Amino acid sequence: MDKSLKQFMKGAEGDPRRNRIMRAMMGLANGQLQVAPFVARKLWTVASSMSGESREYLVARETVPGFEWACNCPDWQKRHADCKHILAVKIVTQARV
Repeated sequence: MDKSLKQFMKGAEGDPRRNRIMRAMMGLANGQLQVAPFVARKLWTVASSMSGESREYLVARETVPGFEWACNCPDWQKRHADCKHILAVKIVTQARV
């Protein structure tokens, strides 16, 4: 494993954002998160089976007033911070994470 990735993973233990980034990367790598464009560069569907159940979330960019990114998952609804679904879209589309 790359040294910088090891350092990032070690730092994720107490950092909720890094933890979400790691969960997004792992979900994409093992197929538990699948991103599909819905409206070019504006909306994506994210199929998730990370909780053991299949769910689908909608990630939006620059469509929700006051937010650059939004998701209809409980995590984003509660915190209004990038959730693993938004981070997965950013990783897949190479947007700034």
